[in-house]
Amino acid sequence: MPLHYTLQASDPSGARAGVLHTRRGPVQTPVFMPVATHAEIRGMDAGEVWATGSRILLSNTYHLLLRPGAEVFRRLGGIHNMMRWDGLVLTDSGGFQIFSLPQSRDISEKGALFRSFHDNSRHLLSPETSIAMQQNIGSDIMMVLDVCLPSTTDEAGTREAMERTHRWAVRSLAARDAVQTGQALFGIVQGGIHPELRKESAAFLTQLPFEGFAVGGLAVGEGREARNAMCELSTSLLPTHKPRYLMGVGTPSDLLDGVQRGIDMFDCILPTKMAQQGYAYTFFGVVRTTRDVFRFDEKPLEPGCPCFVCQRYSRGYLHHLLRGKHSLGTRLLAIHNVTHYQLLMARMRAAILEGTFSALYNELMPALGRTELR
Repeated sequence: MPLHYTLQASDPSGARAGVLHTRRGPVQTPVFMPVATHAEIRGMDAGEVWATGSRILLSNTYHLLLRPGAEVFRRLGGIHNMMRWDGLVLTDSGGFQIFSLPQSRDISEKGALFRSFHDNSRHLLSPETSIAMQQNIGSDIMMVLDVCLPSTTDEAGTREAMERTHRWAVRSLAARDAVQTGQALFGIVQGGIHPELRKESAAFLTQLPFEGFAVGGLAVGEGREARNAMCELSTSLLPTHKPRYLMGVGTPSDLLDGVQRGIDMFDCILPTKMAQQGYAYTFFGVVRTTRDVFRFDEKPLEPGCPCFVCQRYSRGYLHHLLRGKHSLGTRLLAIHNVTHYQLLMARMRAAILEGTFSALYNELMPALGRTELR
């Protein structure tokens, strides 16, 4: 098997700790995957990403299909060799990006026909072409192509998209199995915010030989309560011996909520995106480093943080860099933010193993759940 999962401990709330056993070695869960959309993480090289504690990245099939294209990956030895990345890579199928381009795509049973935003060339992203591109990229975990919808879609429209996603999942498996590359493939549970559709989707997909399952169709406009309810329902329907991945979520408080509901894997662009805007994630809340209060501050960004940035630089220096829009400031904040996410995952994993996750959740949520940016 290209991947299998071992459950090590679980909490009465549903939180679980385990290990992903992969062809590149073990990865402890719960785990956060920084987003390397274009085979790069904004402002960081692979060595810096590794130093944050990250062991698995997410990259995107849609964007890499357009640039640099399949031939580049074939000739340069795949994404790991190109990035000089020793950890794992999971590739999204491109379904969410197609959903995000409503004005320039046409979805049919065959797949999604769209135009490149680079040169207006036409492309077909189908279950088969998505798998072929992911095989060229050489990721360790591939995702099936799915149909994404906004949370406001009615039940009839959501059912239509879900059933197409199921048919595409079967085609994705067939395409993967036709060319043996040793890559794992995850199915994606859909159904929007409709409980009965979620149940149908999980029942259908869990009969198929996927190495893991994602909870999709969330973080597309629904509120926290609805997202948590659908996440909890979905994980309750998935096998305990396979990994569960919540796609595109999210903030540190979202990670706490997801882990509490049995999620093992997460990805989100926020740690690096927010760094570009001057925001730092800390265990006492979100810090806007461009505030004047930090101009003469000699303290580290987060006292006690082991990251290179907090060990070396002051808040005042970071304030100077970010106010001046210097690229070094964005890079340093990205290093800190990704490290913070990995520290959070490590603390949650340790608490699950020790049987103290509920206490940790109650300790961290008041600060991490703050919506105001200080």
